[in-house]
Amino acid sequence: MDLFINAVLSGIAEGASFGLVALGIVMVYKATRVLNFAQAEIGTLSIYLAWELTQVGVPILIAAVVVLVAAAMMGGATELLLRPLAGAQRLTITVVTLGIATALGAAQIVLFGPDPHVLPALLDGTAIRLGLIDFTWMRLLALILTGGLGVGLFLFFKRTLFGLGVLAAAQDQTALKLMGLPFNSVSMFVWASGAVLTAMAGIVLAPVIGNFTPFFITTSVFIPALAAALVGGLTSLPGAFVGGLVVGIAQNIAKSYALQIPGSEFMVVFALITIVLLVRPQGLMGKEA
Repeated sequence: MDLFINAVLSGIAEGASFGLVALGIVMVYKATRVLNFAQAEIGTLSIYLAWELTQVGVPILIAAVVVLVAAAMMGGATELLLRPLAGAQRLTITVVTLGIATALGAAQIVLFGPDPHVLPALLDGTAIRLGLIDFTWMRLLALILTGGLGVGLFLFFKRTLFGLGVLAAAQDQTALKLMGLPFNSVSMFVWASGAVLTAMAGIVLAPVIGNFTPFFITTSVFIPALAAALVGGLTSLPGAFVGGLVVGIAQNIAKSYALQIPGSEFMVVFALITIVLLVRPQGLMGKEA
């Protein structure tokens, strides 16, 4: 029983970071109906930039703020790069974002090398100890950020004119124009926001894992986060938070009870996605089109 409880607690701590990246995935998808793979490696590049700043004596908190601004600029630049493809099929744009992610990952290898790097933690020490699991301040920060941003963004989309404009962007651009909101501004906002959320998750998670390498976000975070978005519902911001916790818990239970099966946590995640999509295609908290 203790093993199960510890797996659940560890899954909650890990799933919070998945949920943070899933929020970024959902943000872009709600406005454009495109899955943005580029945000994964914008997140990894942001971690490298934060590491570089700490190497020249910049405190990690200041480095994190600078890097989040840089991530927003990289997300906006990605939107500008893809703007000529506005009339293309969404699958085509998704594939292009995958190509951008690959190019950014290759750039990380060229600029920083393949060796692991270590990013200092924003906060040190243990916040809460439950059973055998230490909830470090970094893990608690990820949980608070994910839950708080999930609720905040949900209210932003439901209660503000600009938030409603983001929803209108995916459904009817004519309605968006009637609201007095330019589509390009709305689109750039969500792409920049998705990049910032992913960079934020990377800065929080990299010190928890211990080190990072090129393609860190793609290999360690983005696939579980995409699973979280699918499980929670690609149109639901609270669903991204819930999906992150579900995927994190499922992965850790699999690792705890199937130690002799390499990759068991990934098999469980894909099985979970299959079951949810078969039973409820729109996800646990998503809405039907």
